[in-house]
Amino acid sequence: MDKLPALEDIKVFVTAARFMSFARTSEQLMVSPAYISKRIKLLEENLGFTLFYRSARSISLTPEGEIVLRTGVQMLQELDSMKDELLACRQETRGMLRISCSTGFGTEFLNPFILSLRDSYPLLGIDLQLVDRSVDIVTENVDLDICLGGNIPEQYIARKLARNYRVFCASPSYLEQHGWPDHPRDLEHAHACISIRERNHNPASWKIERGGEKLTVAPNSQLSVNNGNVAKQWCLNGEGILLRSIWSIRKELGEGRLVHVLPEWQQPADVYAVYSRQTGTSANLRVFIEQLELYLKQNMA
Repeated sequence: MDKLPALEDIKVFVTAARFMSFARTSEQLMVSPAYISKRIKLLEENLGFTLFYRSARSISLTPEGEIVLRTGVQMLQELDSMKDELLACRQETRGMLRISCSTGFGTEFLNPFILSLRDSYPLLGIDLQLVDRSVDIVTENVDLDICLGGNIPEQYIARKLARNYRVFCASPSYLEQHGWPDHPRDLEHAHACISIRERNHNPASWKIERGGEKLTVAPNSQLSVNNGNVAKQWCLNGEGILLRSIWSIRKELGEGRLVHVLPEWQQPADVYAVYSRQTGTSANLRVFIEQLELYLKQNMA
């Protein structure tokens, strides 16, 4: 036997062995009797054994044919089981989904979202990794990465889930002591800044926009950290000016504990779902992304 037999030949043989008739097999498979004879002959040549005793009126299995029938039935059953499992992946929301996200956003939004999702999809397991570094979703076996802004590798699929942007803020105590910046360039020398090295993003420069105008600023960063919540605490303590997502500081702005400075300038940082395969192949992935998009629309406004 030089090569493995074709599945089509196994299927034809098993059907013929059940009916013990090439004519009935051709009717069942909706092909010609000549096609049945050809496929079985090819299978016999491939295996190097005669599988049927043939007479003018009937056929019967040889001992070798009995072996091929037993094994062939098992093969086709396994193939059907494989097809059913793959179909379930497309249609059923169950099993484990591995997700990564930054600590701040994951704590603020993914945590309550996942708890609410569990009520509707109790068979869906979640493995959530909150990491303040870049994630390679393929090598780290992650199904879905939720990221804010940044550069998304071209080989991945990215779906925008919600609009987000970063703004400049400072505490009232800092502004009383150091004054207000008049222009983003003031942040390069005249003011102290706090930088976030979240997810390995380079804190050495801030790319900001005002209408159609774009500007890159190299902040005078006297403090830097890889966690946004820590950076916010430093800012609340009057340590410097911070560029932070609006969702993270909206409460503090409303309470007056932080002040929005340079309000005409901001940095786009939309929320994206990043994944490596089409959602049509995974009900888990499709449901999580679609439900998260709805949740963020209701809770990030």
